Amino acid sequence: MSHEFGVLCLGHSDSVVELAYNKDYDNGYILASAGMDGVATLRHGDTGHWITNLTKHMDSVWSVSLSHDAKILASGGADCKVRVWDALLGKQLKKLTHRNTVACVDLNSQATRLLTGCIGEESSLALFDVEQSDTAPLMEFHGHSCGVRDVTFCVEERCILSASYDRTVRMWDCLSGERTNSIFLPHHVKSMELHHSGNIVTIAYAGGVIFLDPNRLEVLKHRKLPYKVTAASLSPNKDVYVCGNNKGYSYKYDYATDVNMQFYVSEKPSAVLTTRFSPDGEVCAIGFADGSVILWRMSRKRASVEGADGEENESIN
Repeated sequence: MSHEFGVLCLGHSDSVVELAYNKDYDNGYILASAGMDGVATLRHGDTGHWITNLTKHMDSVWSVSLSHDAKILASGGADCKVRVWDALLGKQLKKLTHRNTVACVDLNSQATRLLTGCIGEESSLALFDVEQSDTAPLMEFHGHSCGVRDVTFCVEERCILSASYDRTVRMWDCLSGERTNSIFLPHHVKSMELHHSGNIVTIAYAGGVIFLDPNRLEVLKHRKLPYKVTAASLSPNKDVYVCGNNKGYSYKYDYATDVNMQFYVSEKPSAVLTTRFSPDGEVCAIGFADGSVILWRMSRKRASVEGADGEENESIN
């Protein structure tokens, strides 16, 4: 097992709690980050090259989601707002007001529909039409007894998966609004990710990582780990997965054998809060509690790139 190379991206002054890549990358790909400093940041996803900061949130940003072509970004935050942006221009297109902190958002592939999940006194899960001028939800889904931690479209966007602090993962029908299935976990979900193929959901919880078939909501693989898992992501090729912990380490495992292949730890260890693979599988982005983002390169290529803000992103071992 070897200690690997990464590119350090600075910019956030507080914890980075979510990362998101767009899925289509014919013209390159974008990395969005949500910061507790109230900023959503866009970067070139392969180099970390800074593009812009989106700063209209009046409190911490908890979640970000990009359309597949990276033209539209949604962000949710503790100001009880979801903001929909033109990601190319950095212009706010729409604002959706909620009753509580918006902890999770997910855009569908064409950015025509948006899911939001809230935590607080009244947990909520809602579906919105992004293109309509009406800001009322198309549908609300009721059943979680605690706040909604994560949400994603699945099953060709006909269904929704939601993860809650009530330690359940629930599936919902987008047409009827009815709950169709549930699974119960020993701990609440730390992160939940729909794979690029659409046929695997990666769930991190304190005791390990679970890979689900969303079509049947059946467990494909359950890997228990000897540390507190805080985030996980499966590579586009399904050959490796990465798990982060609260000590600042990220470990890369072989998906077929679960063998621990490599690890990454920053020079000043800080808890890993989020991790995502780039759509080509060349980079695994990691967000930390100290506000830094690391681009862990799956190949050995070194890079030191100057950001658009004039700051150099540092290549570190």
